[in-house]
Amino acid sequence: MSLISFAQALVPTARTADALSFTVTDDWLQGRSSFGGLQVAFALLAIRELTGVSAPLRVLQTTFIAPIGAGPVTVTARTLRAGKSVTHVESRLLQGEETLGLVIGIFGAARESAIDIPIAVREAPHGPEGLKDLPFFKGIAPNFTQHFVWRWATGGFPFSGSSEPFTRIWLKHREPTGSSPFEAEYALVGLADAVPSPAISMMKAVKAGSSLTWTLELLRPAPPQGDEAFWRIDSDIHQAKDGYVAQTAVVVGPDNQPVALSRQAVVVFA
Repeated sequence: MSLISFAQALVPTARTADALSFTVTDDWLQGRSSFGGLQVAFALLAIRELTGVSAPLRVLQTTFIAPIGAGPVTVTARTLRAGKSVTHVESRLLQGEETLGLVIGIFGAARESAIDIPIAVREAPHGPEGLKDLPFFKGIAPNFTQHFVWRWATGGFPFSGSSEPFTRIWLKHREPTGSSPFEAEYALVGLADAVPSPAISMMKAVKAGSSLTWTLELLRPAPPQGDEAFWRIDSDIHQAKDGYVAQTAVVVGPDNQPVALSRQAVVVFA
């Protein structure tokens, strides 16, 4: 079976006035569930197309309620409130009649403000030049990872028993993702959720882990992914206790400028 690119996966198979349908193929699975970044991209696309909201994306808040397996997925979207500057939209991901994912998109027009504090830019680690691509290990690595090019800069590889609660990873989409502003948003969502939790690197054996919630805050409009440029995701664990991990990440563009902030609650079975 040939691989279905990220852009191809985002092409709806059917649509109504209040829902879009998609199909998750096996190459986009992450264990028994579909890749979370693809799920949220489905929701964002449905929000854009079904509600017509055009303001810049500011925040995505996601709850992964239950695994979404391969096969058809129905995605709904409805506006909760549209104010003068900020619009809140709800999207639900369903298989059958059951809601398995819930996404809130928050969109806001720019406004004048006396407060202007740029985010600190971290020093870039070594790479991506001089680092080797991480191969895809079929049967060990999640299926979806074959759609990305990975170069590990800092922190342990998955299941290496690392003592470092952080990773710095260079990566990019393997296939073209489109260059329109909305396509750039969808591609950013996919990229931002691609890297494993540093907790996976700290495990000494192959064990499961899964995101419970995910918040993505855009710091500037998402630039196009491009075909050659590597992005970087700097992930840090702040606490891990009782099987739950609190972690954040900074998504850094090819220009070494932050594009988004990510925060996740992750459950680990180890």
